[in-house]
Amino acid sequence: MGALHPPRCCRGIFANPAMASPPDCTSYWLARPSRQTSRMTSRPSPEPVSLSLIALVFSRIGVLSFGGGLIAWMHREAVEARRWLNDQEFLSGLAICQVLPGGNMVNMSLYLGVRLRGALGAMTAILGLIGLPIVIVIAIAAVYAKFDTLRSLHLVLDGIAAAAVGMNITTGIKAARRNSRALAPIAIAGSVFAAVGIFHWPMLAVVACLAPLSIVLAWRSRHG
Repeated sequence: MGALHPPRCCRGIFANPAMASPPDCTSYWLARPSRQTSRMTSRPSPEPVSLSLIALVFSRIGVLSFGGGLIAWMHREAVEARRWLNDQEFLSGLAICQVLPGGNMVNMSLYLGVRLRGALGAMTAILGLIGLPIVIVIAIAAVYAKFDTLRSLHLVLDGIAAAAVGMNITTGIKAARRNSRALAPIAIAGSVFAAVGIFHWPMLAVVACLAPLSIVLAWRSRHG
C-alpha cells in the first residue's frame, strides 16, 4: 500500500496548530493504518514440508499398512495428524487418482507429494511408500514359501486383511460425515456401492453413468 498524504486542509493545521481540525482531517487519520496494525495483519507464509519428513511419513505408511488400508493411513497422516490437506482436498485428489491409470495409492502418493513439495516431493513420496515395503515383501515371501502349509499363518493374514477393510470403511464414514450431509451425494455413493460391491457390475460402466450426474448435482449445489 502506498503512503497516505494528508489532505490540503490538514497541511494548514501542521503549520498552525491553533487552527481547528476539520472533519476531513479526522477521517484521514482514522483511515491511516499504523505500523503496528500492518504488522498484526501480515501473516507469514507457511513453511514448506521438508523432503526428509515426506520420506519418513510415507515410509511409515508403507511399512504399517499390512493387508491394505493405505487410504486410511494416508488420510490419518495427511489430514488428521499433519493437517497438510483438509478432507475436501483429500477426497478430490482421491477421486482424480481413481480415474487415472495406475495404482490408486501410487497416484495418491504422487498427488500428495506434488501438493507438498512439487516434483521432488512426488518422487520422495513414491520412493518412501514402496522402498521399504519391497524389501519386507521379498523377505516375507521367502518365509511364506516355506511355511505356507501352516493354518495359523493363513489365519493371521486373514485377520490383518479384515482390520484393513475396517480401517477403509471407517475412513469413508468419517469423510462422508464431515463433507456432505445432502441427500444427492449420499445417494450417488450408495448407488456406486450397491452396483459395484453387491451386484458386481463393471466399475467403468457404473462410473461412466453416475459420474456425469454427480458432477451436475455438485455444480448445481454450488451455483444454485
